[in-house]
This record gives sequence, C-alpha cells and structure tokens, in this order.
Amino acid sequence: MLPTPTQESAGPSTTGDVLPQCVLEVRLLGPLRIRRGAEVIDAGELGGPKPRQVLEILLLNLGTPISKDRLIDVLWSGRPPAEALPTLESYVSVLRRRVQPGQGKSGPLRTVTGGYVMDPALVDLDVGRFNDLLRRASRCEPGDALELLQEALGMASAPLLGDELTAPWAEEERDNHEHRVCRARAQAAELALSLHQPERAVHWARETLESDLLSESAWSSLVLGLEESGQPLEALKAFEQCRRTLHQEMGCTPGDTLRAAHTRLLRLTGGAVIPAAAAPAGQASAAGTPAGEAGAGEATLRILTIDDHKTFTELLTGALDREPDLRSVGSAASVASGVQMCRELEPDVVVMDYHLPDGDGLSAAADILEHRPDTRIIMLTGDPSQDVLRQAAGIGICGFLPKDGSLATMLDTLRHARAGNMVVHPSLVAQIGAPPAVSAGFPPGPPLSPRELDVLRLMSEGHEVRMVANSLGISIRACRGHVKTIFSKLGSHTQSEAMAEAEVRGILRVKSDVQAF
Repeated sequence: MLPTPTQESAGPSTTGDVLPQCVLEVRLLGPLRIRRGAEVIDAGELGGPKPRQVLEILLLNLGTPISKDRLIDVLWSGRPPAEALPTLESYVSVLRRRVQPGQGKSGPLRTVTGGYVMDPALVDLDVGRFNDLLRRASRCEPGDALELLQEALGMASAPLLGDELTAPWAEEERDNHEHRVCRARAQAAELALSLHQPERAVHWARETLESDLLSESAWSSLVLGLEESGQPLEALKAFEQCRRTLHQEMGCTPGDTLRAAHTRLLRLTGGAVIPAAAAPAGQASAAGTPAGEAGAGEATLRILTIDDHKTFTELLTGALDREPDLRSVGSAASVASGVQMCRELEPDVVVMDYHLPDGDGLSAAADILEHRPDTRIIMLTGDPSQDVLRQAAGIGICGFLPKDGSLATMLDTLRHARAGNMVVHPSLVAQIGAPPAVSAGFPPGPPLSPRELDVLRLMSEGHEVRMVANSLGISIRACRGHVKTIFSKLGSHTQSEAMAEAEVRGILRVKSDVQAF
C-alpha cells in the first residue's frame, strides 16, 4: 500500500474550462488523461508503462514526497533490477519532457531530497477534488452534504487507474478507492432518508448494494426508503433478500432497525408471505435459491416472543426467521407490552416466559386468550409445579417447554401446537418435586486462534465485516472465512449467538447491546 498523504489537496481553484498554461489538469478516474492548456496528453504518450506508473504513484500522493527507494520497491514489486536507480531517474526525465516541456525541474514534478513530489499548487486532480467533496460533506448540514456527495459520486462513475490492469499496487489503490465510493453511497442513502427523500435513498442504497451486498446500513436505507415511499411489498422483498444474503454469507440475521421495520411491514400488509427479490435471469438468488422459488406456497406461522431476556429473544428471533414456514412478528419484554402487541399484531403463536418483570405468564396468557381464543401459547420455564400445570391446562395453554431445551424441540412444538391439547416436555415432568440439579460444567470446545479472537473482539464492538477486514488488514473473503469458523467452533448461527456463547465460555467479555451485521 502506498503512503497516505499527510494533507490532501484538490489542486488550484479555477474558473472556466481552460486552466492556466503552467497547471496540469489530470484525470485518474478512468483512463489517464492530462491536459496542459489546450493540449491533451493520454497514457500512451508518457514513455511507456513504468514512467506512467511513476507519475500515477506521485499523483495519488499529491503534495507528499515519495522516496526513490519506495518508488523502486513499488514499481518492481520488491525485485528491482541492478540498475533500478538510474532507470528510475531516466523515467522521471522522460516524464518531465512530456508533461512540463521547457520547465525542467521547476514544473509540477519536483525533485526533493532522496525522492520526488508533485506540487499540489500546479496540479488539478480529479481524485483530489473527489476527496475534497467528501471532506466538505462531512462538515455540512444534511441537505448541503447530500448535494456534495452527489457531485462527488458523479465523478466516481469510472474506476480509478483504468489503464493499470495488472499492477498489484494499482489494484490495492482501486480497492481502497471503491471502498470510499461505496461508503459515500451508503452515507448519501442515509442522508436522503433523513431528509425524507425516499426515492433518492432507494437509488443510492441500490448503488451501494451492487458493490457490497453485506452493507447492512444500505439494506436499512433500501427497506426504510421503500417503506416511506409507499411500497411495503417491495420493502418486504428487500428485507427477505437481505435476510437470506446475511444468512448465507455470514450466518447471521438482520439487526434491530431492520427487524423493527419488518414488524411494521408485516402489520401493514397483514403478514403476507413475500419471496426474495428476483435475481437476474438464469442466476440464483442471494441465498442460492432459484429466483422466484423462495417462499412460494409456504404457509407461514406468525410468532410473537414475550421474554425479558434480550439475548434469548434475539437468538430465537434469528432462528425463526431462518425457517421457511415460521416468521417472527415482534417481541415484548413484559406482560403489559406483550398483551398489547398481541392485540395489535394478532400472532398465530406466542412463545412466553413464565417469569416476567410485571407478572407471571399465566395471567398474561389468560388476558391474551380472553380477547383471541385461537392464539396458541407455548410457555417456557425451568421450574413448573403441579399447580401451575393445572392452571395452564385450564387457561388453554398449548405447551410447557424448558427454556434451556433444544431448538429443534421448540420449532417442532411451535408447528404442531393445537388449542385444546397441552404438551409438557418430559424433562419438566421429571423435575416436579425433585431437588434442584447441579449445573454441569461447560465443554470447552475447539479453541479460537489469535486471529479469530481479533475478529470476534471487533464483532463484539458492532463492526461490520468490511470494517473488521480493514481494521485487521485482511481481505473480506478471509474475514468471512474467519467468521464462519468462529460460528462453527462456538456452535452458533448468528453474531448474537456467537457473542452469547463466547461470554458463557469466558472467551471474551462482550457488551450486551451488540447488534448483528
């Protein structure tokens, strides 16, 4: 990676189309082009690939001296020829004759102690103007910032260094620039949404997702923008594609903002079953399912969770949303909020903890069934008594399950619970009247490598996968591989599960408000 300039410059301020004779107007976005007054110089007129690359490296570090040793190392990928230094100096001489004839060492390409530098006062560089627009946008009010971002993104329609197709350093620079462009698009989408301009938010969100399907902020802008623009069914399709993409690529589920939007959209559309957004003809959808097949003909049970344990609720919600015939419509943390949400959302099944902060599950179940007798209620507890079971049967609760039981048992019970029958898990029946059991020690499982621990730590701080990869200096593909390995070793399917499991095992102390990628 090339050095980062200590102070970027967009070049001289100009008016009109023609710059002063001594100033170079340079385009690095797309094919290299240099304009000196009325004369235009293209990439083929700079004396060959290596002199051209010297100029590009210096331009990318406009105003920052680059040593001859560093230029040699980059140009020849660490394997320079024996005569590298005089060869480099000859390249610079060729460049001066091409781009600043008659000016010698007094033009934009200057010699400094041990190296060279491009004078920012004599160069108007498109990449510099792009970065300057991004900086100005970060300091403006939302309305002005959005216009500056739109101007910057209009400049960035072509890739950086379009003439350098094979140089490793150029590929790295292109990746870094594309990351900045992608981040600017996501920011533009968020700003447009905050300014109640949903059409622009949807446009920039889609642009972002073309480059980064794992940008949850872009998915949020897309879903919320479609919702605000009066397209709830399209918003549900976008959410479904987001959910499938995150599940396939990262093994995780959407975060709180998207799940809240999902609940609102289900309420608005009456819980319609929405297939994932169609992929291009002949291609699979984000989850590897042929376009148009996902979700077709599936009868979906709408499930509400009432539990004050946030981690458990997040884990169960994620598990439900991975099942094609089950869908979480929301969650509550108390009797009062749970009863109210049942009246508003009218779920098919309620999964409820027996112990709640403002009352017990039996009283909540009685209230729910009084207003909607067809609702199926599954109660979770670890210490039922015969009296509680008798009351539950009288109220009409469909089942009692241990809160620490298997997920497979939970899902099977949700699918087959029927009003008029009450299923009690055998482990609960065996506990009635028995003394409390001593909890067994937790099996250690495979240890995490130092790199996996670094990834896990950054995940626990809420960083998205691209940010984790950048922080550790690894590729996104490698980062995804580490995440999948972490999930496998911890026996987890979502980021929330991994965080909870890591905390239980004492691997890492994590914050309680971590959201999924």
